[in-house]
Amino acid sequence: MTVAYPVPLLWKVQTKKYLEGGGTNSHGSQIDVWAEPVEQALYGWSVPDSREPKVAGHNRVTVQVELLVPPNFDVGPYDKVIVPGKGELDVIGDPDDFNHGPFGFQPGFVVNLGKVDG
Repeated sequence: MTVAYPVPLLWKVQTKKYLEGGGTNSHGSQIDVWAEPVEQALYGWSVPDSREPKVAGHNRVTVQVELLVPPNFDVGPYDKVIVPGKGELDVIGDPDDFNHGPFGFQPGFVVNLGKVDG
């Protein structure tokens, strides 16, 4: 089934699904594992927050990105997304669902991403 979106999907990112159960390292300890990246189309993204704490001795920057995605975008908690110009970010929680409004229009989701450098 082909879905016609009211807004063109002009941008692409790569997503890496979190593999439940993960794997084990050479010592037999459980480790997190992600699948190979898959390219997906989306409406776009915004960077609503990027900050550096005002605490002496801290050397880190936190970045948050919001992806604006269509209803068929496949992503979930613990997945990773590679955003052009922003690098690899972690999905934070479940996507915000905007598909059940009063107008019979299903625009999609907002996927919240985050990263801490430093």
